[in-house]
Amino acid sequence: MAALRCTQKLLTAMKAKPAAAPLQGTNVLGDWTLNLLHVRPSKLVLAVSEHDRFALVLEAAPYSLLPQRFVEALFEQLVFIGIPPDVARRECDAMQPLTITATTHYPNRLSLQANLKDYAWVVGKRLEAGKSLAEVNARLVDHIIGVDKKLQFPYRRVITALTGRVVPDRSSPINQSL
Repeated sequence: MAALRCTQKLLTAMKAKPAAAPLQGTNVLGDWTLNLLHVRPSKLVLAVSEHDRFALVLEAAPYSLLPQRFVEALFEQLVFIGIPPDVARRECDAMQPLTITATTHYPNRLSLQANLKDYAWVVGKRLEAGKSLAEVNARLVDHIIGVDKKLQFPYRRVITALTGRVVPDRSSPINQSL
């Protein structure tokens, strides 16, 4: 089980009432914080993992299917960075059932909000440059951010957490895919 901690803006758009967050998730990547981005011509949801600050974006609508579509998008993003499909599926399955909750009062909330702003800026700039959603997600994978008071690539932390494999510094999924 895991929580999707949605901003008030996203909860309102989803017409969802937040539930109490589960005490302890059963997945490796932890809970996720989700925010609604208003980008022309559509609306997107930006999701960032609590433990590793791994990020992805997906179309916001239809809101009623957002939890299922989030899990599908996460699976695709994990496979993209080199996680074996069976390991990616196990992580996605361990998140079930997903609990929709609010972003108030949880550890790391303020640093996660800073990461959301940073990722939102990257998403906006990539979309302005005419990039597709897949290209935006590929760039988010290769974006360096502050985690645990160090600048890091979150995808490396995710690979290590899910497979135990340490990723060399010069390895990048985006360079391998383009």
